[in-house]
Amino acid sequence: MNESAKREERDAILIAFHRECERPTTEQIIAWVERYPDYAEDIRAHAAVSLDWAARETDAEVEVSQSLLDRGFSNALNAFYGAEQRAKAEANVKSFQDLAAARNIDVVQMAREMDIARGVLAALFNGLMLPPIRQRLVEHVCRLLAITRDAFDAALALVLSQPRFGHAKASAAPTVRARHCDDIIRDSPMTPERQRYWLEED
Repeated sequence: MNESAKREERDAILIAFHRECERPTTEQIIAWVERYPDYAEDIRAHAAVSLDWAARETDAEVEVSQSLLDRGFSNALNAFYGAEQRAKAEANVKSFQDLAAARNIDVVQMAREMDIARGVLAALFNGLMLPPIRQRLVEHVCRLLAITRDAFDAALALVLSQPRFGHAKASAAPTVRARHCDDIIRDSPMTPERQRYWLEED
């Protein structure tokens, strides 16, 4: 298949994905990735963007009481937590946090071991890092967590579908600010040499 035909096929798949999965769940992301493995990174990236857009939707025109806002926010958190737990149980997929806990290690220790900025790993673990993920970063995380690439991809799909929200503001719901892997590395406080190391491929 030539490059033009491949692009057309990819675009058709992504359009179909958006139509079927407006707010993609973990199961939907995993199913689509398994159905179209050649476009796995594109599907994950578009899923993250869809979830980011959905999280940013607010209705500023409606005025409600503080107690109603608090109750609604509490209900939303409960529903979100319940959905997260059901998705984990049904898909039997472990998050990066779960995988790290199983190895008795945390982000701080991993960052020290890898000589990488803690914020880079935190973005990955919290579902705020959009693919593609640099191969060197994938390999180091897999080594420290003692997991396969398939387990990494499953954990990535899980956290992208259920990102951890940022801080809420008085006038708006919490938002997700997902960014691409390379941008997160470049904006980190690491030295230029360390940034280059993580941006280079082996």
